Amino acid sequence: MKPAPVNVSAPARVGLWVAAVFVICSAFLICNMEGRLQESLQTNEKPNPNIPLDDDQSGAREKRSVKQKTQVSSISDLEKRLEALEKRINANNHSVMSPKQQSDWWFLAYVRGRDGRDGREGMTGPPGPPGKPGTPGTSGKPGIPGLKGTLSVRLKFFCGILGDAGKPGTNKAAPGPRGPKGERGSAGRTGLKGPHGLKGDKGQDGAGGSGVKYVRWGRTTCPSGAQVVYKGIVGSSYYGHTGGGGEYICLPNNPKYDKYKDGYQSNSYIYGTEYEVSGYNPFKNNLHDHDAPCAVCYVKSRATQLMIPARNDCPSGWTEEYHGYLMSENSGHKQSRNFICIDRDAEFVHGSHADKNGALLYIVEGQCGSLPCLPYVAGRELTCAVCTK
Repeated sequence: MKPAPVNVSAPARVGLWVAAVFVICSAFLICNMEGRLQESLQTNEKPNPNIPLDDDQSGAREKRSVKQKTQVSSISDLEKRLEALEKRINANNHSVMSPKQQSDWWFLAYVRGRDGRDGREGMTGPPGPPGKPGTPGTSGKPGIPGLKGTLSVRLKFFCGILGDAGKPGTNKAAPGPRGPKGERGSAGRTGLKGPHGLKGDKGQDGAGGSGVKYVRWGRTTCPSGAQVVYKGIVGSSYYGHTGGGGEYICLPNNPKYDKYKDGYQSNSYIYGTEYEVSGYNPFKNNLHDHDAPCAVCYVKSRATQLMIPARNDCPSGWTEEYHGYLMSENSGHKQSRNFICIDRDAEFVHGSHADKNGALLYIVEGQCGSLPCLPYVAGRELTCAVCTK
């Protein structure tokens, strides 16, 4: 444990300072007096050549005695002065350092020193508790009673206090609250049929159905979403024969034989098919006298297909596989053919431009008579579309 600090009062501290100053001053005075006495002795001890030796010795003895007496008197005098000073300091300490004479102020000022500087302001303390409530004030004087007037004056005075009179009302009826919801009305009549919408995108493959196949005449590839079963060339009977097969078929490019005997034994033949478009070629490529290719396509997601003549689009709900121009055999030839739809971007078999004839393909045109014109137009090339669903 730390020792408890000793509290020294102000008078005691002043006494300590005075005692310290007293001791220092006494030592300083004694040292000065001893130094002066030694100097005087050394001066007096020097022999005088004009005085005899005996006289000199006797004079020295007299000087020593005088010096001793002077030294004793000086020390006793100093002691007396110090005792008087100590008494005066003790008296001042008992009176809390209050001077009794005007000549004592210099000493007290030296001992006390200068006054200390004022310290800094302390921190703001916490707010004090709330004061007690004050005493209630005295009641006011009663007001002056008002004057009695007529009923109209009273009403005006009363209305003036309440406010200005309201504006006159109107005869217009204000809307009432919203009524309950009524019953649902009967269905209206069917409106007029709107215009035909834009052609939609081709649908994705479905999960069910047995699929459908079709021939894309004039092309070696199938549309997007359809699989190529095989590629080939268009074949049929010779245009000048009266017998044989009457339809166009798609012969594969890589035939595979079984039992056979080379040579012509049965008189039934099949030929390739050439485009005959010298009079008018609506296709992008120059197809005249070239052999026509074909491709058999399969769509797994749809179950049926149809070829629509005289249209280049499909009905709503159907998917268009391709569209083009309706073609068949020449009406003046002996051989009769079916109508097929040749793709508008038809291709040809490369290296087949030799005009070897065989089966032929001509663009079909409308002939007025039993065919109504309008909407059909005589001599106009007919379009076609292949659709699946």
